Amino acid sequence: MNERRKYVRIPEKLGVSYNVVPTKILGRYTTSDIGQGGVRFLVHHFVPKDSHLKVKIAFADTSVTIEALVKVVWIRELPYSGSYEIGVRFIDISQKAADHLLGCIKSFVNKRSSMGRYSI
Repeated sequence: MNERRKYVRIPEKLGVSYNVVPTKILGRYTTSDIGQGGVRFLVHHFVPKDSHLKVKIAFADTSVTIEALVKVVWIRELPYSGSYEIGVRFIDISQKAADHLLGCIKSFVNKRSSMGRYSI
């Protein structure tokens, strides 16, 4: 099977809050993984594919929070939970936020690759 992703994703648990644009639907959860291109996390309500969300992602180890506009590229219902897992793509993210994200990804990959677990 061919990998469709352009970017490495890391299994990082980060706090994420979101607002479905242009509604007043808000939520908070934890990411499942994150990469330069996007992020995967849970939501407690159905969010249609192609919806836009404003997200805030908190990096606890650096006390940095990045904000971005994202687009839902896939959604999957989790059986018996009432929750959904979504994958979103960054469509508007500041250069500073993108640089911070890339630095965190590189740091994670460097730590893992020194243990023989990861490579970029």
